[in-house]
Amino acid sequence: MSRKIEHYLPSLSQCWVIVFFLIAVGGFGVGLLLQMVGMLLEFDVASLNPLVSYILPIIPALLYIFFSPPTTRYAVPLQDGQWGKVPPVAAYPLLAIATVAMGFVSEPLSSWLPMPDHIKAIFEKILSDSFWAFLATIIAAPVLEEFILRGIIERGLLHWLSPWKAILWSAFFFALIHLNPWQATGAFIAGILFGWIYWKTRSLAACIFAHMTNNATAYLIQYLFPNLPPDSTYKDLFTLHAPGYYCIVFVIFAFLLAAILFYFDKNLGAEAAQGENNR
Repeated sequence: MSRKIEHYLPSLSQCWVIVFFLIAVGGFGVGLLLQMVGMLLEFDVASLNPLVSYILPIIPALLYIFFSPPTTRYAVPLQDGQWGKVPPVAAYPLLAIATVAMGFVSEPLSSWLPMPDHIKAIFEKILSDSFWAFLATIIAAPVLEEFILRGIIERGLLHWLSPWKAILWSAFFFALIHLNPWQATGAFIAGILFGWIYWKTRSLAACIFAHMTNNATAYLIQYLFPNLPPDSTYKDLFTLHAPGYYCIVFVIFAFLLAAILFYFDKNLGAEAAQGENNR
């Protein structure tokens, strides 16, 4: 199966079909089916295990991907790990810092819309059902979403389009599947970072790690500060617990993000390693 996936490099139109299976077939179709089954069996669908509730809508897209025929004779592995001059033991901690810094610095752009009530309810349910919600949020979501968005969609688009077009399209699809404007802006920005890392390193594991870091940061803040409303921002957090330090931390994170991305740009990837070997 893994060999077949390596030959599956979807074009942009085929990527739209994958997204259709994620949103229409999985999100709405499976959701409607669950509601009908719930009515017949007289159980509340909202009481389903959070991990099961997350995985079920993704199954149609996964089946479509696994049963799609190869699109090219050339095999492109999901996981290559072209780290260049940056050893993984250093790359992963730097990537974690960059991911947290990105979330902090980009928050003013992603928090301009109010959080919808149904999203607040989802966040409250996540915190009230900690173990299974933890698995869904910190483990399942990063693994499955990065497999589809970066491992399948972006890997395919990198074969057919220029790198930045592939990165932006995968980030757009990542925003689109969240199905609400409140999360879409932050997802698009995060998707650009994850997509850029995948392009530079061809490491799906690195993208999963960055996604896990992003989700774990949000989860940890809500866990440590349970009295904060689900729609609270970093600025709200600092206003309550460390007034006057928000701007200082913002500048520090902005500097760290810029420095790490500059370092990665110069040193990550096969081209950086080749340049080092040619000296």
